[in-house]
Amino acid sequence: MADGNSHPFNSDVIASETFNHIHKQSSSHQIQLNTSKNPQQKLLLDLLSANHTSNHFFNSNDPSLNIASPTISDDDFNRLKILIRSTIWPVDHSIRRQLWMNILTFNRNSSTVTPVSPTSLTIDHHFNNITVKTSQWPNFVDTTNLCFYHLNDSTGRSSLQRILFAFALHHPDLTYCPALEPFSALLLHYFNENEVLFLINRLLQKHWLCGETRLQWEANSNVFRKLLKTFYKSNAETIDLRYANSKSFYSDWFWWIFRYLPFPHLVKILDCFFLEGPKILYRVGLALVHLYMKTVKDQSVENSRSIGEFCQQIPVTIEHLLRVAFQIRNLKRRTIDQLVNHEEKLLHDTRHNNRNDENSTRNSNNSNSNNNNNNNNSSMSINRNLVPHSTDDRSPFVTPHHLTRLPSASILDHQQFVTLWNWLPARLSLSQPSLIFTTEQNGFRLQTLLERLDEIEYSILIVRATTGEVFGAFCAGAWADRHNKTYFGFGESFLFTLVPKQIKYSWVGQENFDNSPEQRQTQVKRELFLFVDHEKLVIGGGNGDGLCIDASLCEGRTAHCETFNNQPLCSSPYFSISVLEMLTFDFSPV
Repeated sequence: MADGNSHPFNSDVIASETFNHIHKQSSSHQIQLNTSKNPQQKLLLDLLSANHTSNHFFNSNDPSLNIASPTISDDDFNRLKILIRSTIWPVDHSIRRQLWMNILTFNRNSSTVTPVSPTSLTIDHHFNNITVKTSQWPNFVDTTNLCFYHLNDSTGRSSLQRILFAFALHHPDLTYCPALEPFSALLLHYFNENEVLFLINRLLQKHWLCGETRLQWEANSNVFRKLLKTFYKSNAETIDLRYANSKSFYSDWFWWIFRYLPFPHLVKILDCFFLEGPKILYRVGLALVHLYMKTVKDQSVENSRSIGEFCQQIPVTIEHLLRVAFQIRNLKRRTIDQLVNHEEKLLHDTRHNNRNDENSTRNSNNSNSNNNNNNNNSSMSINRNLVPHSTDDRSPFVTPHHLTRLPSASILDHQQFVTLWNWLPARLSLSQPSLIFTTEQNGFRLQTLLERLDEIEYSILIVRATTGEVFGAFCAGAWADRHNKTYFGFGESFLFTLVPKQIKYSWVGQENFDNSPEQRQTQVKRELFLFVDHEKLVIGGGNGDGLCIDASLCEGRTAHCETFNNQPLCSSPYFSISVLEMLTFDFSPV
């Protein structure tokens, strides 16, 4: 079709008669790429079309691939951004497969952008073994907003299901991610199943899916509302007046784009999105509201069409829509990320504050008790006899003068750091604490925490419950060993409490046992240090979990366990998390 080349579509999943329909949908003024007058643009296009990243993927029979991620300089990225924003390729242009594959694989060589590590992906060559009912979808899919576009009923939709269920097998910790279904459906128009699996995995690595939990999804909707009030204040005020439930209006912002816009509009938006990320969706969503409000501002709610209907029959070209979107000034990726993290924290705190209100009497008593103990702790010297199962005789006595670089964002005070450092093995107590994760800045998802621990062997997990109690674990063991799907770690690990009491629970250690099966089983239960799966993180096992944190990083439980012979770490066996953080050790010179 375009340029005399055959169409780029995946003909296994799209009915042949729809190709002409898709082609006719393209705007009559969509242009073929003309690079003859601009050598720089031609050079960039040649770079995209060179297949440096995609040929290896497309042609490889190796089921376990490490695909290199070439870097692109800031200058080339900005030139490429201008080229992609300004060029409207028809939906059936042959460049699109290589365009999407290449720009999704690029890493920016920039100090302001964190690169995504090369994708390590096991391709499942047994998709056909995954058989599901037509009404079945993974839990992370929003079944009220299924998008199929031009996928046929016979093979296209079943192929989409297989992709999403295979993805769910690779990422069982993913609890809610509605964006995966429409992204997968769109990609399936141009790529085969294995290629789509690779690309959506790449989107997940980049955290470009507008939320990977219900909390994050809601946070993105709230951020969209705040951005509208910032850039189109009068529109936001009108919406608040027109709609009794304006929150419901904003909650559908993602679907205005992916469920209602014409297919050619959506494909062009993805050209930009795959290079620049979610800020493109925010820009387009804000532009849609602005254009919609122009058409209905003089109409009553009853007599005006909905924004979904407006998007289905959008009266402007994709060029005009993008022009409005790109006229929004100073909407930066970093600003959006900060707003989403802040909004997620607010939602989390609000949810737990509501729970606290329901149990105000109990929590008030706990708070008074904790305040008294905190006052005692602030004035107490470290009582080394307070430590059960302690091996403190190996550690130097750390004083406040030893710890000179405390992370300001940590929930611990100086005295609590001193207490912890006196409990550590001697070689580690000479270090300074380094905060590598906190839910207040990094969000509430176990997978995000684990991504920061892959190269870490020693770390400290700190939990502050909504009751005010503070407790945690020193984790001795390489977190990369979690992939073995069994307990890992070693005997330097310990559990502890800091508020209301300062207690350390060390490993019970080796004891003299006879060789009976019962004694061997008891010994095994005393060596269960660390465990991670898609649902939880556990420190200490054997007839109970010493400390267990669920995948949302919002809830946990604690009990006596054989490994540390500990008492429950807080006043209730089940607790809600206010803040969770992870510390490591910095040995750089003070």
